[in-house]
Amino acid sequence: MDFAEDFARGNNFTSVRLDTFSQNKRNQRFYESRGYQKLGDIFFPKQSEYPFHCYELVL
Repeated sequence: MDFAEDFARGNNFTSVRLDTFSQNKRNQRFYESRGYQKLGDIFFPKQSEYPFHCYELVL
């Protein structure tokens, strides 16, 4: 994560966006501890009945 965030900053990106499976509570805590904000959910019905949470870190 450090590398991706540093790379984004060094290349003048405005944010880093990612998603994680809604049932993966460990990842959610990890991203939130790094300052990512949950923006919403996306669904992949062929993959899972559960959504994926979308996160963004504004740089």
